[in-house]
Amino acid sequence: MIIPQKLNNNTAFGAHLIGNLMFVVALGVLLLLGCNGTADQNNNMTKKDSIPAATKSKTFQELGFFGPIKKDKWNDFIQAVQNNIINSRRESGNMSFSLFQPENGKLQPIWFERFKDKEAHNSHKEQNYFKDAITVIQKSLEGEARSIELKELDEIPAAIPIFSDKPETTRYVIVLFEVRSEKRRSFINAMAKVAPLSRKTRGNLEFNLYQYADDPNKFVLMEGWESVANHETQLKLDHISQLNAATEGLFISNPMGTRWIVKDISR
Repeated sequence: MIIPQKLNNNTAFGAHLIGNLMFVVALGVLLLLGCNGTADQNNNMTKKDSIPAATKSKTFQELGFFGPIKKDKWNDFIQAVQNNIINSRRESGNMSFSLFQPENGKLQPIWFERFKDKEAHNSHKEQNYFKDAITVIQKSLEGEARSIELKELDEIPAAIPIFSDKPETTRYVIVLFEVRSEKRRSFINAMAKVAPLSRKTRGNLEFNLYQYADDPNKFVLMEGWESVANHETQLKLDHISQLNAATEGLFISNPMGTRWIVKDISR
């Protein structure tokens, strides 16, 4: 969406913004030369639909952390980003786009966006509402925004999330995993067993696992629920207990240290 940048990259936000805008200009020239061939999106997909095998590996995903937002700029920030999200979801190449806030009320929002391919994401960055949002975001950040580019796993095709009619009651869980290289296959197999069961659980909006684009041993789980109660209920189910047992000892660091409990504030 906003600032394609890796979590460990210390490049300043302003410099990265300039890079993005320069890329937009370059892409515009290519478009005039007829090099753009983005296909139409099927807007009728549900969360049980997955990307066809021929195209799923091309999807583009980005998880981003804005960091603290200036308190006096919060309302302007929210309005600008929500406007960007509303319009972005209408783009033919967009598959999902959300903004989250920690349940504890901290002004440290997180974004997640998904496009059918990199080209669709590049086209998104040409839009005026994106550029308007960048201007407001740049004035609102206390520090530097960070992001992780992700790729879809062939073993666990991502499902299109459901957007709740009552986003204020939702609970989302975002977890970063760093898996031991020799345990990578065991981790994926364990998650592949759990994903379809969690997606069928009452109140589930999303249960998708992605891999870092630049590291095969790092993963992100995006998990969404209609309510806190729905989430807490599924934690007591057998398949979650089995997952906890199956993944014991697989991680380099404790995933609970890189876990966020958030709510949807996309609109």
